[in-house]
Amino acid sequence: MKLSELKNKKIAILGFGKEWKSNLEFLRKIWVKDITILDKNTEIKKEDSLKYNLWENYLDNLWGFDLIFKTPWISPYHEKIIPYRHKLISWAQVFFDNYEWRVIGITWTKGKSTTTTLIYKALEIYWYNVKIVWNIGNPILDEIDIISWEKYDYIVYELSSYMLEDLTPKCFISILLNIYPDHLDWHSNFENYKKAKLNIIEGSINPLINSGFLDLINIEYVKTFWSAWDYLYKWHNFYIDWKKIFDDKKILLKWEHNRLNISAVIWVLDIVWIKDYSKFESILKTFCWLPHRLEDVWIYAWIRFIDDAISTTPESTIEAIKTFWDEINTIFLWGTDRWYDFKELAKYLKKYEIKNIVLFPDSWDKILNLITPPPTETPLEKGRLQGNFNILQTKRMKEAVDFAFKHTEKGKICLLSTASPSYSLWKNFEEKWNEFKKEIQSYH
Repeated sequence: MKLSELKNKKIAILGFGKEWKSNLEFLRKIWVKDITILDKNTEIKKEDSLKYNLWENYLDNLWGFDLIFKTPWISPYHEKIIPYRHKLISWAQVFFDNYEWRVIGITWTKGKSTTTTLIYKALEIYWYNVKIVWNIGNPILDEIDIISWEKYDYIVYELSSYMLEDLTPKCFISILLNIYPDHLDWHSNFENYKKAKLNIIEGSINPLINSGFLDLINIEYVKTFWSAWDYLYKWHNFYIDWKKIFDDKKILLKWEHNRLNISAVIWVLDIVWIKDYSKFESILKTFCWLPHRLEDVWIYAWIRFIDDAISTTPESTIEAIKTFWDEINTIFLWGTDRWYDFKELAKYLKKYEIKNIVLFPDSWDKILNLITPPPTETPLEKGRLQGNFNILQTKRMKEAVDFAFKHTEKGKICLLSTASPSYSLWKNFEEKWNEFKKEIQSYH
């Protein structure tokens, strides 16, 4: 949708949060006058120049608009929205339809932020004028002035599945690392979630995908990285077409999944014609992982506490377990039930003999049923594990931390890597982390 086409449209803003107040100002800049605010919140401060449909019936008259700008937090699969999905549009789509400079789009279930940051830093050290835009934070049109044609060599744009739903991005480079079930309550099912993620590949000039997920797409010209073909990590070395680029001996970032991230960045540098990788290698010698990603934070009472608070899917928690193996003696698991399948996670809990397990709602029953024998002597159901687990079910962080100090063996790890989001008890993973930290430090 070109900016000139928006001017005479009858537009609804569905969900009037912080970002939409900013985007309202953008509509005013391009002289859009017929704007209606749709929101369940009745306490919105009204302006004379706008129309409003608030409270319980805010979704009742969607038929009357030409375009509906929807907040990403409202699912397009809502029964009242589905008939009008053809009217939905996002600010990300407006950006892609009106910005003609080069965009590097990045998405995957887990790992976006580390890779996004590394790409930004790598391009910056090679003297490119580069801008980073996150999927959470300031809206894209606050970050990039598309009216006055603000120009960068590259925009590094982190895109969530919410943003990619119904989006037709036009990326110079697009990167898809992995797809695991997530946000299924929003996308309705895994197929919809997968389709949204794959939208980043469509129309990309240089699409890149983790070789382990190549069977998900039908594009002939896609490049691959990680464990096969074009951009490879093997034997502690990084390769392009089997030509060694550098090794990982002095890289500060630990663990296998970060090697995967680095492989993707090497691909980006190759596409933009960087052939001397020494500057990028120098970044890797000092770049540490981002906060709340396998961060080694304290040793209290001879117990090593690891912060992996941002791991909110079973797959990301499995990667954390694989990182520390049998060093983990206690793990905190919980969160909002997003229809995750915890069978594989349960296998790793048993494989690495993680004895002490703290379970929080709402997903605690699912995990508990997988890791403990049934109460009868009948044969175990398929997927259920036997094992000598010491389990605490609680809603209180203090009780969980008390349990960890009491039962974690000296020299072992207590891992905060919860395999689900935290909305059942906390606003976000930062609030969860802060309470975890406060209770631990109270023992100091």
